[in-house]
Amino acid sequence: MKIGLVTDNTCNLTAEEIKEYDVRIVSLYISRNGNYTKATELNLDEYYEELAAAAELPRTSQPSPQDFIPVFKEALETYDALIVPVLSGKLSGTNVSANIAAKAFEKPIHVIDSQLIADGTGMLVKNLGDMINSGANLDELVEYGTNFHEKTRTFCSTDDLSYLQKGGRIGKAKALMGNLLKMKPVIIVDEGELKPVENVRGNKKLLDVLVSHVFSEIPPERLRRARVLTIWRKEDGKTLERMLREKAPEAEVESRVIEAIIGTHLGPQGIGVISEMK
Repeated sequence: MKIGLVTDNTCNLTAEEIKEYDVRIVSLYISRNGNYTKATELNLDEYYEELAAAAELPRTSQPSPQDFIPVFKEALETYDALIVPVLSGKLSGTNVSANIAAKAFEKPIHVIDSQLIADGTGMLVKNLGDMINSGANLDELVEYGTNFHEKTRTFCSTDDLSYLQKGGRIGKAKALMGNLLKMKPVIIVDEGELKPVENVRGNKKLLDVLVSHVFSEIPPERLRRARVLTIWRKEDGKTLERMLREKAPEAEVESRVIEAIIGTHLGPQGIGVISEMK
């Protein structure tokens, strides 16, 4: 049985990775003044400049079943079954749209709520691709994909809480107070939800805290890979990379730019670390 992969654009895979694993991508949408644009069609540099100056925050929107159907149809011309890991169902209805679309086909399509965001889903897709190449069967892939979130930790923060407030993730009063006090929230993705962990003051303290949370439950030798995510905070990203490599020299550590959907809710000063345990 030939098994293929479909996911959504928030996975943040590179063009090379998409080609290597033959992944089909279904895009979420950005809405500005009632005009919808696929996130994959945006120029990120231009979009984040626009986002920083916007009086009204753009909205993000899930793809419809009709967005998935032609992608599934094309993929099933090559594959006998599909695995579809997508963005956390507690943060987006993308998995609902994918499941509705899957009912239009007789061949098996397994939609997996990754309970992850951004490169966490991307790590899952890559691991599933490696398993497919090694001969894993459909049941093994579904079980692995369903439980993979337990092997990851996702922490993020931002200098400007107004993006989380405008996106409905925190209250207006909390955002205003946090900005006035120059507090930086540390947020975890837990069971697919964004949950506050603590507030810290000062950039150096924030970077120290992000790294300490990565290793709070595991020794450094158990870190398989870590992805540092930034938009404008490139120097902070380099510092985080260095700190992680110093703690876990055997781990795969790299930086990437946050894609547009997650970036809309964190703002251009967003920063995060996603880690995968062995």
